Amino acid sequence: MSSPYLVIDEALEVPPYRQIVEQLASAIERGDLQPSAPLPTVRQLAGDLGIAPNTVARAYAELQESGWLVSDGRRGTHVADDAPKRDRNERARALRDSVAAFVKTLRQRGFTPQEVSLALRQQGDG
Repeated sequence: MSSPYLVIDEALEVPPYRQIVEQLASAIERGDLQPSAPLPTVRQLAGDLGIAPNTVARAYAELQESGWLVSDGRRGTHVADDAPKRDRNERARALRDSVAAFVKTLRQRGFTPQEVSLALRQQGDG
């Protein structure tokens, strides 16, 4: 797996491990990561993202506890064959929370609601 699925935004108030959890679960739900797909080692992903290995380990552990990932010492960590599905309410809440954090960050950087709205519309058109 390469990092197009994972981007750590230091400007967000969401901790990096949580960003990893949300992004990986979403990639699995969308089918971007198929069942049994291997994931990078903790050390490799931490290096790719420029974060501490413990941050990645914490995210992987949470995803394993939730049934999204399976870890087998010799085979490494991979997507569970029967990964759970988040319900629509949970997905909608996650989207609202992410958008709210994103907009808050932009507002703190001095952008107006109109500028943010226009940029989001333009991004959606592209």
